[in-house]
Amino acid sequence: MNEWQNAVTDLQEVCRDTFGIPVSYIPSVNNRPELQGEAISLVAVFDENREMVNIMSGAGGGMDSMIPRPVLSLRRDDLGIDPMEEDEVIISDITYRIIDVQNDGFGSSVLVLHRGRDSY
Repeated sequence: MNEWQNAVTDLQEVCRDTFGIPVSYIPSVNNRPELQGEAISLVAVFDENREMVNIMSGAGGGMDSMIPRPVLSLRRDDLGIDPMEEDEVIISDITYRIIDVQNDGFGSSVLVLHRGRDSY
């Protein structure tokens, strides 16, 4: 790892240790049958209302609009597997389904979540 990657990793760890909360990650049986839906416990950073969405994109650009979405930021090394769409996370007794995974290239992922119907 180079100096920049080390600095990013250190910053990710400080953010996780400062702002992180306990989370249960449940891999989808369809995605990973070998894990049999076993929960993985970890600490990650949860933001209940964040997501930048570009709408009306095209040759002329687009219009950025802020649409509140719950997201979870985690280090993939802490999870031990790559997160995938359709997996679930439980945060404060609320179940969320992962609808998008955005990797940052430095070992972290932002998971865009959808709150499950049974959690309302």
